[in-house]
Amino acid sequence: MSAVEAAESIIQMDDKANQDSKAPPRKRRRIVISCTECHRRKQKCDRKMPCTNCVSRNKETACRYETGTPLAKPDRKGTLQNGNDRSPESMESLPIKTADFGYASNSASTLGILRKIEGDGEPLAGMPTENFDGDSFGIRERYKTLVRLLPSRTYVEKLAEIYFRDINWQYFSIDEPVFRELMDQWYNMPFNVLTTSGPQALDPMLRAFPAVLFQILASALLYLPEGTEETFESLKYTSNMTFEDLAFDYSESGVSILSLLGKRQMSIMTVIAGWVRASFLKYTGMVTEAWHQVGTSIRDAQEIGLHRDQMDPLPSPGDSAEDALEKMWMAQSRRRVWMNLLGWDLHTGAVLGRPTSVDFRLMNRALPVDSVIPKDRRKSPIVARGENDPPTPLTRAIWSWEAMRPLRDILDLEKEGPFPKDFSKVEKIHQELLDLQARTPPPFRMENPDTRFDHLPECWWLPFVRPSLPQLISFNIMALHRPYVFTRPTSRHEALKASLDMLEAQKSYFAMMKPQQHKTFTLFFGTFDAIIMIASIYILFPKEHPELLSKVRQHFEWAIERFETMATRNRLAQAALGVLHAIYIRFKKSVGGGFLVKAPSDVGGSGTSASSSDMQTPNSMSEPSPQNASSVSNMGISSTLPKTERSASVNSSTGLTPASGPDQNNMFANADWSLPTDFDFSSIMPMYPMGDIAYNDLTAIPGGDGTSTWRDAFPGTTTTSSSIPANIPAGPIGEEQPTTWQFGGEFGNDTLWMVLNQFPTY
Repeated sequence: MSAVEAAESIIQMDDKANQDSKAPPRKRRRIVISCTECHRRKQKCDRKMPCTNCVSRNKETACRYETGTPLAKPDRKGTLQNGNDRSPESMESLPIKTADFGYASNSASTLGILRKIEGDGEPLAGMPTENFDGDSFGIRERYKTLVRLLPSRTYVEKLAEIYFRDINWQYFSIDEPVFRELMDQWYNMPFNVLTTSGPQALDPMLRAFPAVLFQILASALLYLPEGTEETFESLKYTSNMTFEDLAFDYSESGVSILSLLGKRQMSIMTVIAGWVRASFLKYTGMVTEAWHQVGTSIRDAQEIGLHRDQMDPLPSPGDSAEDALEKMWMAQSRRRVWMNLLGWDLHTGAVLGRPTSVDFRLMNRALPVDSVIPKDRRKSPIVARGENDPPTPLTRAIWSWEAMRPLRDILDLEKEGPFPKDFSKVEKIHQELLDLQARTPPPFRMENPDTRFDHLPECWWLPFVRPSLPQLISFNIMALHRPYVFTRPTSRHEALKASLDMLEAQKSYFAMMKPQQHKTFTLFFGTFDAIIMIASIYILFPKEHPELLSKVRQHFEWAIERFETMATRNRLAQAALGVLHAIYIRFKKSVGGGFLVKAPSDVGGSGTSASSSDMQTPNSMSEPSPQNASSVSNMGISSTLPKTERSASVNSSTGLTPASGPDQNNMFANADWSLPTDFDFSSIMPMYPMGDIAYNDLTAIPGGDGTSTWRDAFPGTTTTSSSIPANIPAGPIGEEQPTTWQFGGEFGNDTLWMVLNQFPTY
């Protein structure tokens, strides 16, 4: 190596050492260019003054920028260039914006004066200041492609009329005058607005309006009155397409529009579109999907401030009388939508056994005023409805919310398990529910209703409300006593009465429904939950409530008939028929005077005998046989409990375990079927029949292979019992044949279904 090469090597080594000794470069701090509100909420800001997000949340006064007056975003197509590609002339011609220095705007400062010299002031009226970041050619074309799927206005108006006549009165989340006004704006909009500017050039409410239209059309197609199918036949685009197929197409198109628009600049129309989608899913039997959609709509509602009174639009001193009234009515609409979302979240959570999305007790949100919705909100003040004024669908919606409010306390109490610390809470809530039932508005009562307004054209819906609203309170009573039916006789008594009240209301409600309305979710859940509650009480405790047995049997038969009628249209009823079949067989065995099964040593012998009750068909079971009636009456068990019993509870250490001696009250005392002595009824989880159908794929199948034991079903037990054969042929409902209908699904070992699977059905 020469001297020169050696010197160069030494220099390179020194340079490398110097580089290694240098501290790593610090990360450059990014300048916040969003407004303070969007930066705090972690939203993408469009940098207007005020920005669109702040306008949609009525926070115009709070919209400000730490870097001064916002700059328009450059278009990503062609205008955004790399600095290396610019020519020296273009680099020199670029103005130095004072906002780039990171200082706030102040007209009295030097930078404020420079900003005035640059002419970076207010834009000219009517001239666009920027291109929306997401308004690309692809989004414009996709939005246009989706709205092209809407039928002509003639069909839209006809289907919307069906929706507002047959569906909207049930929840009343959409103001028909506002809907009509938006529809006029939509169909009067110039086409070049969508072609040149895209959806972001529209008002946020009008931008999401097609999504609402699609969901309304989808729901109306499922409610088509008889004789009108031919009118809408031309909307189908294939020969074998059904109206339900077309409804799902429309609903999915509405979802695609909301997905395309994203979560920026949402409006109340975005929330309404999601809520109508949830009701559509619920109506078609997709309960799980509807539950998730309700949660999404609630989060969207919170995003635009529907959960806070402070976010409601308020009249300002400079507003005209018409503008002030418009803002006041808009605040009422926001409150009404939020109230409906809370009610759905609370009630559906209680039905399915799922956690709710929000706790309304943590939000001091005002309810809407019970007033008549005017056709022109800019000329009518808000006037509360009087007692002598006809009720409105809003009156029904407000009362429905009042009836569902106690569910929040009921769900909290349920978390304490079958043995709460203070049973007086149960009695207190029960009394509150009875008081609430007594305060039912006279036009909504099922017994002795006020029919003064039934003849009015605008009150045609009143007869449909009377059998549907009482079911809310009946379900509340069922839900209140649900955790204690296996451990507390009083709770069984109250749950049984509430279930019978619900079935009575269901019978009347079903008689009023037209065949195309058999998809209604209420017709299914109200019957199914009540039947499972009644059957489980009589199967596990057959010696209680003998005076109600005849009525229970009759309602059981009516329920099966309704489900068989609805099965062709209601997928939930079709799926639950097998479950009703399986529990019907167990119910008959229970109330028929004993469990007709041989002793373990005789299994596989010459067969079993059947009582006279077991040989009856459903149509012949309206009255119990004399033999059964006498056997029941001789049990000496009365369902009318003394006052001391109403406040008593089963001790947690013993539960209902038949540890010593025969128990005259529960099913396991029968000598034909043994049970581990350490079995505790309090280990059975509360019943959620609707939730098991929707989430756990609850089914009932005849026959089977293999055997099951109490040790297999409840691993915690220490004693074994006889195995039960499960391979028996099945027969239709009402025909007594050797069969063992077993419940299947993804439920745990501590559920009612696992207990009933151990019950011999042959």
